[in-house]
Order: sequence, then structure tokens, then C-alpha cells
Amino acid sequence: MRLKQKRNKMFARKNDDGNYDIFEIDGSAVTKINANVYPVGSNFSARYEHADGIVLTADDVDKLNIQISL
Repeated sequence: MRLKQKRNKMFARKNDDGNYDIFEIDGSAVTKINANVYPVGSNFSARYEHADGIVLTADDVDKLNIQISL
């Protein structure tokens, strides 16, 4: 099921690996998302704390309907 609105409290920015770093609207790294997705390279879902920030695939960014920033 897709979310109908963009999540306006966070945004994504494409990194050099082709995945997306996820940021709070204030520019700080998102460390936890209440969603059933797994950050790139992690065995723990985004529902757990990721101190270094969360990196998602393009499919997960689309699935969560997170706005992409240039």
C-alpha cells in the first residue's frame, strides 16, 4: 500500500553509490523511521536506531513516498 502524501518531515538525497541518504527537514540525518524497510547494508529494519543515519534504495524511497532533493 502506497502512502498518499509525501512525508514532509524528511527528504532523500542521492549519494555516490546510487542509493539515498535520508535527512530530517533541518538537514540532520534520519536515524529511525517507523516503516518496514531495511537500510542498505543492515540486517535491522529502519524501526531500529541507526546512529550513522539511514540509507535507502530508490525503491524504498519510492515505497515510502519520500521527496527527493537535488
